[in-house]
Amino acid sequence: MFILDRSNYRVLRWQVGDTLGYIVAGGNGNGGAFTQIGISYGIFADEQYNIYISEQTNHRVTLWFNGNTTVGTLVAGGNGQGNTAEKLNSPWGVYVDSNQSIYVVDRGNHRVQKWGAGVNGGLTVAGSTSDPGSWSYQFNNPTAVTLDQYGCLYILDYSNNRIQKWYPDASYGTTVTSGSLNLPIGLKFDRLGNLIVADTSYHRVVSYSVMCPATTTTTTLPPPQTRVPLCATAIWNSSFTMVAGSTSSPGSTSTLLSSPYGLTFDGYGYMYVIDYGNHRIQRFQQGSNIGSTVAGLNPSSGSGRSEFNGPSALYVDSIQTMYVLDTYNYRVMKWQIGDTIGTVIVNGRGSGSTFDKIGRSHGFFVDTNYNIYISEFGNHRVTLWYNGNNTAGLLVAGGNGQGSTTEKLNSPWGIYVDNTSGIYIVDQGNHRVQYWPSGT
Repeated sequence: MFILDRSNYRVLRWQVGDTLGYIVAGGNGNGGAFTQIGISYGIFADEQYNIYISEQTNHRVTLWFNGNTTVGTLVAGGNGQGNTAEKLNSPWGVYVDSNQSIYVVDRGNHRVQKWGAGVNGGLTVAGSTSDPGSWSYQFNNPTAVTLDQYGCLYILDYSNNRIQKWYPDASYGTTVTSGSLNLPIGLKFDRLGNLIVADTSYHRVVSYSVMCPATTTTTTLPPPQTRVPLCATAIWNSSFTMVAGSTSSPGSTSTLLSSPYGLTFDGYGYMYVIDYGNHRIQRFQQGSNIGSTVAGLNPSSGSGRSEFNGPSALYVDSIQTMYVLDTYNYRVMKWQIGDTIGTVIVNGRGSGSTFDKIGRSHGFFVDTNYNIYISEFGNHRVTLWYNGNNTAGLLVAGGNGQGSTTEKLNSPWGIYVDNTSGIYIVDQGNHRVQYWPSGT
């Protein structure tokens, strides 16, 4: 056993059955010299029994080679307290992979830094801000990190009482578990792949068992969204089960929503919710009420490519590409899963009634050729934007001013296009649904 004896500023090695341990690092009191270690909360022993120590008060990680108890070698940080690439701020947990890359829980900066062997600066691989938070791309005082064989990071998010999983090169994490922990500090895998947590303030150790559903190798993509086949006598239970959102009050955590506007499903069973009031898209696994933010990573409204301002309609294709109607930015955005920014594919030139622009809109439809029909609430019309053409839309319904006659619409909202290109329009201001055959 290798034990970090924090208040004695040393690491001890103990054999099972021994009554005494012996010092393998430190033991010269608290200090910043390389013969000493400061207050420390994290160690990692590699296969050669070299010891990496994450020194909180010295804002550094030192390596003590097996057999050398005299002096440690600086391998990360050590340039003072800070949040730039070459600095750390009160580091905590540490993990070293087979390439000798060092993953440091940079607790005071609410991030995880990766330091390659022999480099002078770290790369942020999880967390995206020096401010604490509970969004999927944030941490609040993280304490521990470990990796699986696929390079995914598992991070213990202390003040958010959750474990976050970050895929390689991801810009946000997904929640493995939350709500059952109380200020946890320690995290490890056991030999079966179960996650074991030292749940500090509940005075217990808990195990989250791993589940590996059977998989089938296939080259076939999941089917695109289609109308759901129902029996002619289908009825629905009058009671319901809550599948997303936790209370009757709005919120911005992973289990809460704010004025959700709509939802859709992909071919893998994930549910996507338009979290209108939080300006984001949340994705939920079947059976879980914990969402992960997959588009709109800024928790407030904005007009940048990473932001939304009142998203109100969504389509997800067979490869999980998202198309989002960004209402008050007057545009349609295309997002790939894992991307931090989207691509503008319709408009982006502001509100207007000319055919190179769209007005305020709340409904759209993406056909099998990825052409986009937009129901323009403010312009009382529907325009068609062909795939790859962001120059101008084509009028296909309404556009004759606000009104209630057959050639007019009044504040249209939802829209559906059938396989003959006939358009069903929720003509909200006229309290009706209008059908426009193709070409009429």
